[in-house]
Amino acid sequence: MNALLTAAAVPGITGGKFLGTITVVGVAVPATIAFIAGIRGSDTIKINNKKKAMWWGIVIGNLWIAAGGTLADIARGVGDISKGVLGGSDLWGDPGLGGLAFILAACAWAPKWKKTIWPAVFGLATGVIMTEAGGLWGVIANLIRMLLAAVVTKVQT
Repeated sequence: MNALLTAAAVPGITGGKFLGTITVVGVAVPATIAFIAGIRGSDTIKINNKKKAMWWGIVIGNLWIAAGGTLADIARGVGDISKGVLGGSDLWGDPGLGGLAFILAACAWAPKWKKTIWPAVFGLATGVIMTEAGGLWGVIANLIRMLLAAVVTKVQT
């Protein structure tokens, strides 16, 4: 009987915190795990075409930037590689960040990919670059961040 009373004193779903406190990192890390599992062929998470892979990548890239810390550092590394390979070359000039985001999105969307890993990687890079690009890309990035903030705020209240 005493053990039963003690168990009842453990904090539960008080104040509407169904899942407890969740931060952006608490959303970004499980989403990244789900992303990787889906790309690899999970039985529960189906990322089985290039459109899904690209959009998952865009969202994960934005989550990494929003989470900050090590995840943002990884995201910035992905962005730096993209800028170094596709941005400002002597061959075709500087496309600008908006143009680079468009190039990356086209690389994810246009070719016929046999494996979903490539549109996922290009989508991830698109998500990272679009946070810096501004314009319509910035609107999409801000929409993803506002939805994330609404989820995190809703879970915490």
